[in-house]
Amino acid sequence: MESLLHGNEFIAAIIFFLICFLQPILLPIPEAATVTAGSAILGALPAACIGFAGTLSGIIVMYFIAKVGGRKLVRKFVGDKHIKRYERYVSKYEIRILLILFIIPILPDEIICVGAGIGGVSFKKFVVIVSVSKLFTSFSLAYSLDIAHSLFLANSQLLLFILGIASIIIVSNKLLLKGSRSKSVSK
Repeated sequence: MESLLHGNEFIAAIIFFLICFLQPILLPIPEAATVTAGSAILGALPAACIGFAGTLSGIIVMYFIAKVGGRKLVRKFVGDKHIKRYERYVSKYEIRILLILFIIPILPDEIICVGAGIGGVSFKKFVVIVSVSKLFTSFSLAYSLDIAHSLFLANSQLLLFILGIASIIIVSNKLLLKGSRSKSVSK
């Protein structure tokens, strides 16, 4: 398959775009696997750009699917009390939480999209958050192989490096959330 895609770069780009587009909708393949594979076949810059455009498009479609039909379906399984609690929490911390969830693969993108769609996150704010986070992840994943080679890192060392950065982001966010809670309690 790799030789087929190398010989037909236009077709490879279209296939890669479709995979990235379908990923947040129905494909259970992590973005890290698809973008790094695309980078190996298409090159880092094309993979980053195509991966970003495909994933962003798929995420927007999934957001609208959740926005239009999700609330009715969720109400059948989750009570209004829980939905309102989720909406209050997300409205208070939505930018930070959504950025972190889209950058660090804690939950699949489709679940985050559904939560944002039914949780009342505005479309404009959602697109800005997704654009920033997916721009970061697409380019960092596409260039991760190049970075690893230039730093002479083995795959396990690269994984530890990424986990270290993710840990720093998570700890920073917890400290920021704790600080904002302390301010709201003291008011």
